[in-house]
Amino acid sequence: MSCLKRLKLLKMSFSEIPPNMINIKKVANDIYSDGKYDAMLDSVKKALNSENPSLEAIEKLVIEDSYYVKEYKDLNRWGELTSVHIKELEIKPSDSKEAKKLKEKINKEIDYLILGEEYEIPSKKTIYITWTGFIALPTIYVIDNVVRMFTTLYITHENHIYFSFLIVLILSVWGYLMVSRNHKRQHTRYIKTQKKMRELVKTGLEKNYFSFDEVYKD
Repeated sequence: MSCLKRLKLLKMSFSEIPPNMINIKKVANDIYSDGKYDAMLDSVKKALNSENPSLEAIEKLVIEDSYYVKEYKDLNRWGELTSVHIKELEIKPSDSKEAKKLKEKINKEIDYLILGEEYEIPSKKTIYITWTGFIALPTIYVIDNVVRMFTTLYITHENHIYFSFLIVLILSVWGYLMVSRNHKRQHTRYIKTQKKMRELVKTGLEKNYFSFDEVYKD
């Protein structure tokens, strides 16, 4: 693929798809040739009404329909694979001062974007509520069984036992609120960093500080 065509593809991906660190060409190639994405390939075949879609046709579909990027990232998330396709840039002696500074900014944020990918999606309260329940209910169950089997506290201090259950529930709800709020803060930070990276990459490509192949994994 020519450099001009890749730059055109990159511009399309910036305008058509929500902010992300995705290389559309890699997404299409993974769908086309990597068995981990066979379910997506089947979906692509149906969408294109073809049993043997070309790589170019898949690229075009991925650009036009953001569903495929979302599905690709979801599969990677479940498989504990990264969807950050930006790679660390080599800082060359021949680089201008501005180019070096921009490359350093990109390199500085890559690890954070990879390690913090779980915060790309908004907080799923249902998951945290369920997680809280899995902590609170077993804890109450254990306390109840230990007290019944080894003590007479239900006879002598029944209210204290129920009060301990209440404390467990309060602590569990407090934990849920803390985790949920932290996820919200981290999500906001992650999205801001992601958008910043997107602009840095776009600027670097426009000013020819690096090539498409230098900044994106293939």
